[in-house]
Amino acid sequence: MSTIRYPHHGRHFYQALSRQVHDAIATQPHASQSLLLAKIALILLVYIASYAAMLSVDGAGNALSWVIHGVATALVGFNIMHDGAHESLSRSRRLNRLAALTFNLIGSHRRYWAEKHNRNHHGFTNVDGLDEDIDALGLLRMSPTQPHRAWHRYQHWYAWCLYPLTSLFWFFVLDYKAYFRQAIGDRAYSKPMGRAEHIEFWLSKALYLVLYLLLPSFVLGLSQTLVGFLLMHAVLGFLFAVVFQLAHVVSLAEFSQPNNTGELPDTWAIHQLRTTVDFAPQSRVLNALLGGLNMQVEHHLFPRISHIHYPQIHHLIRRECELQGHPIRTYQTLWQALTGHSAHLKALGHPLAKPIQAK
Repeated sequence: MSTIRYPHHGRHFYQALSRQVHDAIATQPHASQSLLLAKIALILLVYIASYAAMLSVDGAGNALSWVIHGVATALVGFNIMHDGAHESLSRSRRLNRLAALTFNLIGSHRRYWAEKHNRNHHGFTNVDGLDEDIDALGLLRMSPTQPHRAWHRYQHWYAWCLYPLTSLFWFFVLDYKAYFRQAIGDRAYSKPMGRAEHIEFWLSKALYLVLYLLLPSFVLGLSQTLVGFLLMHAVLGFLFAVVFQLAHVVSLAEFSQPNNTGELPDTWAIHQLRTTVDFAPQSRVLNALLGGLNMQVEHHLFPRISHIHYPQIHHLIRRECELQGHPIRTYQTLWQALTGHSAHLKALGHPLAKPIQAK
C-alpha cells in the first residue's frame, strides 16, 4: 500500500500544548510515584497469590482462583506492561523494559505489542488497514470503510459474546500471524526481528504453556485445567476488549482515511482528538484500576507520560483544546461509553448507515 502520512503544517498547536503539559507535571509531588509503586506491588501480589491458589485450592474455590487470576492479569496489562512498553512507568529504561516483559509472561510478546500498539495504533488510530484494533477479520464491522456482511446487522448483540475470546485469539492466532508475516495488517515491521527476539518469542510461548497448561494439568488434571484456563481467558479477554473498544470504537469517535495521495486530513495531534474518547475521567477508581486507560485522549497525546499525571493534565488539555476549537470527546460515565459502543456497532450493522458522529 502507499505510504500514509500526516500534513506537515499546523504542528504549532501540539508543540505549544506539550510545553504547557510538561511544565505542569514538573510540579507533581513525589508521593504520586510512591502510590504508583504501591499499586504495582499490590497487583503483583494478587497475581502471584491467585496463581498459587489455582494450584492449591480445590472445588469451586479453584474456579474462582482462575477468575481472579484473569482479573489480576488484566491489571498487570493495564498498569504495568502498558506503561512499561510506552517507557512511561519509570525514568529507568531497565525498569520499563522489565515491565514491558510482563506481556511475555501473560501470554503475548513485547515486540508484537510495540509494533501493533505503539507504532500502528498510536500512529494511525482508527485508520483501516493499519490499526489492527479495528480489524476483527470480518466478524465485526468497526469502521465505515470496512465491507458490510449480513451478520453485522446483529453485531451489537453478539459482539459481547465474542469479547471473552479476545485474549485466546490474540495470544494463539494474531501473535503467530504477525510473527511469521513480520507485519501488522498492511504494514511491515519497522525492522526485522533479531536472533535474540526470535529466541525470546519461542521461549515466552513455551513458558506460558508450561505455567498455564502443563503444570496445572500435572497438579489438577487436564479437564479441570482446561475449564480454569478458559474461565481465566474469558475474564481477561472481555476486560481487554471492552476497555480498548470504549476509547475508539464508539459513536463519538471518527474513522479518518487518507486521500488519493496517502495524506490524512488532519495533523497527528488533531487526528488523535478526533479518533479518541475519554470515559468516566472523574472516576478515581477506574483511573487506578485501568492505569489511566479511561483517559485515552491524554494517553494518546502524551503516551510517554505516566498515567498518574492524567487527572492533573486533563483540565489543562481540555481548556487548550477547546480554545483552539478541538474539544476533548468524553463520556462522563462508564455506562454512557458502553451504550456509545453498542450504538456504534448497531449503526455500522446496516449496510448504508453511517456511524453516529459527535455534535
